[in-house]
Amino acid sequence: MRFRLFTLCFAGAAAGLTAAASLIPGFTLAYSSPQLHIALETATALISFLVAFLVYGRFRERKRFDDLMLACALVIIASTSLVFSALPHTVPAEGSRNFSVWGSVGGAVLGAFTLALAAFAPSRRVASQRRATVLGALLCAGALIATGSIVALFANGVDPDIPLSLSPETSHRPILLGQHFLLGTQVVGVLLFAVAALGFIQRGERDNDELMRWFAAGAALSAFARFNYFLFPSLYSDWVFTGDFLRLGFCLLLLAGAAREIGSYWRRLASLAVLEERRRIARELHDGVAQELAYIVAESNGSLAAAAERALDESRRAIAALTRPVDEPLEVALVQAAEEVAGRVGVQLRIEVCKGAQVSPDEREALIRIVREAITNAGRHGGAENVSLELSNGNGTLLRIADDGTGFDPGHTRVGGFGLVSMRERTEALGGRFKLSSEAGEGTRIEVRLP
Repeated sequence: MRFRLFTLCFAGAAAGLTAAASLIPGFTLAYSSPQLHIALETATALISFLVAFLVYGRFRERKRFDDLMLACALVIIASTSLVFSALPHTVPAEGSRNFSVWGSVGGAVLGAFTLALAAFAPSRRVASQRRATVLGALLCAGALIATGSIVALFANGVDPDIPLSLSPETSHRPILLGQHFLLGTQVVGVLLFAVAALGFIQRGERDNDELMRWFAAGAALSAFARFNYFLFPSLYSDWVFTGDFLRLGFCLLLLAGAAREIGSYWRRLASLAVLEERRRIARELHDGVAQELAYIVAESNGSLAAAAERALDESRRAIAALTRPVDEPLEVALVQAAEEVAGRVGVQLRIEVCKGAQVSPDEREALIRIVREAITNAGRHGGAENVSLELSNGNGTLLRIADDGTGFDPGHTRVGGFGLVSMRERTEALGGRFKLSSEAGEGTRIEVRLP
C-alpha cells in the first residue's frame, strides 16, 4: 500500500502542476534557454547511466531477468538523451534539428516501451549471467542503431512543424502543434510510462523492494511530462516549460532511489561483517573456552565442578547469542533457546508464544537469558520433568515460566540463588517487574512483565 501512496503523491503533484500551467492565466514556469535543454538532457543521461550501473550490480548479485531488463531500459533512456538530444545541440549541423527531434521521439518511445517491459518482466534467474549480459547489450545497441538509422534515412525531409521560437507566454491554453505522428508518439509515451508505473508498484509490493517505489514515482512523473509535451512541445523548442521540469523530477527521483539503494547496500555489508565477526568469536569460544570448561566439569567434583558447569553454561549462552541472527523474531529465538537448554537438562517443554512481539535489543537479550536460566534451574536444581513457557505481547510484554519440580522456599535461595538474582536484576534494569512464587513440592513459577 505504501508504494501506491508514494506514487500517487507524486502523480497528484504532477497533475496539479499540469492543470495550473494549462488553465490558470499568468501561471508560467517558462524559460527561454537552449543551454538549459542541453543540461537537462545531459543530466538525464548521466543519472540514467548511473542507475543502470547500480541495477546491473543487482543483476550480477541476484541473476534475475527483470533486473537485466531494467538496466537495458535505463541504458536506452540514457543513450537517447545523450546521442539524439544533447550531442546534436552541442554540435549544430545542417539537418541536426530534424535528426534530434525525430531521434529523441523514437528513442523515448523505445525507452518507455522497454521500461514497461522491465516492470512486468519475470523474476526468474538466468542460466548464464555472461550470455544474458552480452545478449542484452547487443539488443540495446541494435535497437538504438536501428532507430538512428531510420531517423537518418527518412526524417531529414520531414519537418516537425514546431518553431524554435514558440513561447508558452503567448497563450494561456495548450498549444497543440507539430506533426500528427509526433503528437501520437507523446500519447503513446504517456500510456507506456503509466503502465510502467503500475508495474513497478506491483513489483515493489511483491518483492518489498524500495527501489521500485522510486521507479514507480519516476515513471508517473515521466507520464505527465509526456502529456505536457503533448500540450506544449517545449522539448523541441528553445523554451523550458512544465514537461521539462517534470523530466527533471524523474531524474531526481531516480537519483534519490539510487542513493538509498547504495546506502542500503553498505548497511548490508556492515551487517554481514558484524555477523561474520560474531561467528568467528563464537567459534573461538566453542573450540577454546567451552572445551576446556567441559574437561574441568568431567574431571572435577563438588563445588569446583558446579562452578565450572555454570561457566560452561555461560559460555554456551554467549555462543548462542553470537550465532543467532540479529533480526531473528523474538518468538523464534526464545523457542530455540528453550529447546536447546531443555534438551541438555532433560525436561519436556510446553510452549505457547505469540508472534511478532516488538521489543528492544536489550529486552530481547534479557528475555532469552531469563528463559535459559529458568529452565536450567528447573531441570538441575528443581528436578522438574515438565516446563511451560508462555509469551504474550499486548499491554507490554509478559513472560511466564512454570515447572513441576520440587520447588523451594524463596526466602532461602542458596542453591541457584545467583541465577534468580540475575533474572530479577535484568528485569528491573529494563523498568519491568519480576515475580517469583514457589513452595516445596509445588514447583516454581516465574513471571516477567516489561512495559
